[in-house]
Amino acid sequence: MLATLSGLIPQNLAFPTGGMDLAFYVVALFMLVTAVCTVAVKNILQSAVFLIFSFVGTAILYLLLHAEFTALAQVMVYVGGVVIFVVFTILLTSRLGEDAFAVKIPRVFAAFALSIIFTLVMVKCLLPIEGLASNAVAAPEGYASLKAFALRLLGYGPDGFVIPFEVVSILLLMTLVCAITIARKGKEDEEK
Repeated sequence: MLATLSGLIPQNLAFPTGGMDLAFYVVALFMLVTAVCTVAVKNILQSAVFLIFSFVGTAILYLLLHAEFTALAQVMVYVGGVVIFVVFTILLTSRLGEDAFAVKIPRVFAAFALSIIFTLVMVKCLLPIEGLASNAVAAPEGYASLKAFALRLLGYGPDGFVIPFEVVSILLLMTLVCAITIARKGKEDEEK
């Protein structure tokens, strides 16, 4: 039975077992679960919290690709800016912030599980991982420097990103205007 199954799978296609590959699959699975939970939960505030976790997973993927500046920018801009702004908008414009979350898992158990997970992650990060440094991506000299990144981000050339940068800023401005419009309609309905 096993021999017939091994004939169906190509020999050059093997499941990667390196540390970086396994970390990628774990982080990718985490991101998929949190992304599905973002759109599946009924409470919009809980959806925003799952979105924060999904963005943190994206930052971890950037770290796995040795793009530390991009990971830091991901956390600062999206987690620290956009999603927190959305959470404040939700809390200020609706009545969701008045009631506490209905906790289905006992808080002591959740706190214990999170502390164990964070402890394991810290221990894993502090211990040297064999073969991790050998899988470093070979990039041209100065490719990931702050100056080169800034020139690519605000450049007009074929490798420049000034137009997507401006499109994202207009999108964020439109989101802010729409949130204010929705909040004002809600106040007008309450006054009637």
